[in-house]
Amino acid sequence: MALSHRPGDYNVICDFTGFKVHASDTVKTWQGYRVRAQDWEPRHPQDFVRGKRDNQNVPDPRPEETDNFLTANEVTRGSL
Repeated sequence: MALSHRPGDYNVICDFTGFKVHASDTVKTWQGYRVRAQDWEPRHPQDFVRGKRDNQNVPDPRPEETDNFLTANEVTRGSL
């Protein structure tokens, strides 16, 4: 299909569809593509999400106690 003539306008190829359209009927996407106005989509909101810092420190750290091994015939009063 031939495009009608518009004074001062030129033809471009839509980067998404490959259709030949007037330049005044196109818009640029955030990626730099030139597309028809009906094919344009806004940038997804998830592209702007930033990660939050995660503090993984233990609030009250205590060192592990050393193992207390019993010798033969040694008896204890229970756990410490």
